[in-house]
This record gives sequence, structure tokens and C-alpha cells, in this order.
Amino acid sequence: MDSQPDLSFESREKMTKNVKGLMLSRIIILTLLLTITFIFQVSKEQYFFIPMINHFYSFLGVFYLVTILYAIRIRRVKDFRRFAFVQIIIDHFFITGLIYFTGGKESFFPITYIFSIIGSSIIFYKRGAFFSASLSTLLYGFLLLLQFYQWINPLGQRAVYDASKIFYSLVLYMAAFYIVAFLSSTISEELKKKRKELIQKQVDYDQLETYNRNIVQSLDSGLLTIDLSGKINFMNRTAERILKRTNDQLQNISILDLFPEIEGIMQEAKKRDPTSSGDYQRYQTLLTNYNGKEIYLGFSVSPLTDPSGVLIGHTLIFQDITKFKEMEEQMKRFDKMAAIGLLAAGMAHEIRNPLASLSGSIQMLGSELQLDENQKQLMEIALRETERLNSLITDFLLFAHPPQTNRRSCDLQIIMDETLELLAHSPVFGDHIRIRRQGSHEPIRALLDPDQLKQVFWNLLMNAAQAMLDGGEISIALEKRNGTRPEKRTLFSTSDFTGKEWVKISISDSGSGIPQKEREKIFEPFYTTKETGTGLGLSIVHKIVENHNGSIRVESEVGKGSTFSLFLPAE
Repeated sequence: MDSQPDLSFESREKMTKNVKGLMLSRIIILTLLLTITFIFQVSKEQYFFIPMINHFYSFLGVFYLVTILYAIRIRRVKDFRRFAFVQIIIDHFFITGLIYFTGGKESFFPITYIFSIIGSSIIFYKRGAFFSASLSTLLYGFLLLLQFYQWINPLGQRAVYDASKIFYSLVLYMAAFYIVAFLSSTISEELKKKRKELIQKQVDYDQLETYNRNIVQSLDSGLLTIDLSGKINFMNRTAERILKRTNDQLQNISILDLFPEIEGIMQEAKKRDPTSSGDYQRYQTLLTNYNGKEIYLGFSVSPLTDPSGVLIGHTLIFQDITKFKEMEEQMKRFDKMAAIGLLAAGMAHEIRNPLASLSGSIQMLGSELQLDENQKQLMEIALRETERLNSLITDFLLFAHPPQTNRRSCDLQIIMDETLELLAHSPVFGDHIRIRRQGSHEPIRALLDPDQLKQVFWNLLMNAAQAMLDGGEISIALEKRNGTRPEKRTLFSTSDFTGKEWVKISISDSGSGIPQKEREKIFEPFYTTKETGTGLGLSIVHKIVENHNGSIRVESEVGKGSTFSLFLPAE
């Protein structure tokens, strides 16, 4: 009998369970036998097949004790197959002793060998079952042989037996033993085969489940499933990252609480036939996530069915398309600004020439004619408005056709200091506005056009001052970083700073802030919220920064102020 563990299919846990089951079955059989014997003896005042009742009780008690020793020993056992094999052999000798005490050939207990045969087939399958049947036949035959020759007398008195009856009894029980061994081992082998198949199917199922779960979790798109009532029951890691919520936080939450604008889409999805593929439809919605940030989501809705094809819910696959929406708006802005620029350039040239003639003619008339005070005042107004119109046209041309960029190595700190010196004498700046420089004043050099960058600083600082009519603080910060990416994606940017040196210039004010809807339009030409503004200041800033291969980001909160951040390549 092979006592080595079958590592493929017989685990230690399973063999331990089988051994414990063997001991439990033994206890049950012993208890049942003892109970029946005692009840029969008390009720009928007779012995139940057992004339030597005192010896029988002692015999059962000894085997109870042996089973208890098995239970104590089991924790120290390393080879459970060998442990079970030893128990089965001892069980055969116990049954043989039981037959001896109950009359030998006259005993009804040779049938109990069957329990050991079945136990052997469960633990050791076919080989164990036929081994047990052979051992049972051998022991029972040996007992009959001793009784036939009267070497033993189970009932305490000599008896003469017919050899044919002895042989008939042995053959009858032997046939029963082997038939039981064959049937029980066949069933055990079949169960073993089915168990192997079940284990393999379970392994395949677990692998497939893990594979599918990894696919779902590794998707670059958010995925969530809902039941027919719209309750969320699952979402992957990407969905958690996009929505800034965990699966547990959104478990059993209605999809309409998360996306209130898609109620109509979900009603339409419920009416579709879940078995038909239909046309692929893509939707968009605006979501305010857990952090209060608005993001655009592109999503699709698909039916979720059970194996029989019955609709049990829906699957939503979505992506954060906020960046794509920003790029789309940026491209629209570029196209619009290009078209307006061409129009502005043509109109500016056509208007500027007659405007110069008009201004010169008014000046000549003013010098040659004798004018009273009212006439002089009207002529001054005409000249002043002519100059304002000429300044507007100059801004037009600067926006539409910026002058050629003459880049050279410059210190941004010096350019900022010169701009602030000029602004200090501007009527917009006064004691009610404080300017605070952050960071160190170490030189920060970059390749740029100093005049154009001074124009950028001037426009941004003027806007900051005009946003604080009641006073406030302007904060200015310049810093240089090496080989890292800006901490957030910049707005209106086509530049990639990864692996490059770049500088960041931040100009913040404590003014009224810019609403979200206005923030999306502030770089458009002619868009202004000021009564006297031309709407070209920030457009020119954007154009100059773009020509320097830089980018600009706007952060603003109504009532708290705004921050304009410039990102430019370093030297």
C-alpha cells in the first residue's frame, strides 16, 4: 500500500478530514452497538448474540480507548495516509475479535467487515478496497479454520462443524466482501474523477474570473454596472479615480444621483432590445465630482444580461474628456482668433491711412483758423479720439501680426523689476495696492524677447490692478524647475515640458475673481468686462506667450481673486 501523499489531488486537509471521519464513524458504530446490546439486555433480560457479555463490554471499552488515543495523536501525525492505513488494519483485527466474542461462525458480525472495506475505498480507492476485502477474507477464514479444528471455542464449549458449512460460510462472506469492494471502489473512483474535474473546473473558473477581473480593472476607461432599478453595484479602479469615490461609497447609490442629466438616456436604454447590437451611441455629460470640480464625461450605455439573455441591468463605460474638451475649445479659439486676426489686419490698414489724413487735416485747420474756445475744445476731442482709435488699431496689428520675436538671453527678474518701475508711475497704481514678491531674487534666465515679455507683464499687472479698485495685494512669483512637468495641466497649452527646463511666472491678485463662463472667453479678441477696455490685452498676452512656445493657465475663484501662470522654456 502506497503511503506517500498524492500531492496533486490529496491535500493534507482532505486526508485529515477523511481520518477524522473514519474515527467518527468508528465511535458511532461502537456507540450504536453498545446501546443496542444494553437496551436488548435490559428489556428482555437476555443477551444479544453475546453470551460472554462482560468480556464484550470490556472489549468495546478497550476500543473506545484506542480511538481516543488516535484523536490525541492526530495533531502530531505527519503522514495521514499511513496513519489511516494502520487504523484500518487495527479495525479488521477488532472486527475479528468481535466475531470471536459473539460466537465465531455463529456470529452475525462478519458483516461489519463491510464498513472497513467502504472506509478503505473512500481513503485509498480501489487498491485499498480490495486490500481490505482480502484482509477481511483472510482473517475470517483463519478464524473459521481455528474454530473448525476446535483450537478455539468462542462459546465456551466444544462444537462439531460440518466442513461444507464452514466452506460455504467463508465463500458467501468472501463474495460479499469483494462485491462490496468492487462497488464501493467503483463509486469512490468515480467520485475521485468527478472531484478532479470539479477541482480543475474550479481552477479554470477562478483563473477566468481573475483574468476578466484584471481586464476590467486595467481598463483605461471607467466602468460601472447598475441593476434595473438604477442602483450601482460595481465599478472599476479607473471609475473610482475619475469620480473620486470608492466602490463602497457608491454601492447601491442611484446612477441618477451621480449623473442626474442622463435620466432620459437611461429610459431610452431600457426600451432597447438587449439581444440586438443596434447602433453604437456616444453621450456626453457634465459631472461635479467629490472635490467640487466640474469634468466632462463621454460615455456609452450597454445592456447587461444573464446567461439566458434576460436583461438584469446596464453597463456604463465612460472617460474623462475634460482635456479633449479644452483642446477642442482651444482649437476653436485658435481658428476664431486667426480669422479675426486676418480680418483685423485688413481693416486696420484700410482704416489707418484715412485716419492719419484725418488727424493731419484737423491739426492743420487748428493752426490756420481762428477758433473760439468751444471750437478748440471740439477739435481737441476729435484729435484725442483719433489718437485713441489709432491706439486701438495699433493693438489690432500687434495682435494680428505681432512683430518679429528677437530672442536673446534675458534675466526675468530684471524685466519684472523694470515693468514694476513703469507701473509705479501709472495712475492705476496707488497706495491702495500692495505688491509682494515671493521666492528668491536670484537671476532666472531664458531665451525671449524682453520687449514683448515686458508687454505681457504690463498687461497682466494692469488687469490685476484694475480688478482691485478698492485696494488689495498683487503677488508675483518667479521660479525655475529642471526636467519635471508642471504640477497641473496648463490651460491653452500645446507645449510639452517633460524632460525640459522651464520657468514659471505667477501673477496673483486679491480682486473679485473671474466667473467660470467668463474665464473661457477672456483670451478672445474684443471680449472685455470693462467699460473702457478694448478686449485685446489678454489676447495679445496669449499670442506673445504662444510665439515663445509657452503656455498660460488661469485659476480664479469669485470673491477671492485670480492667478495667471506663465510657463516658458528656460535658457
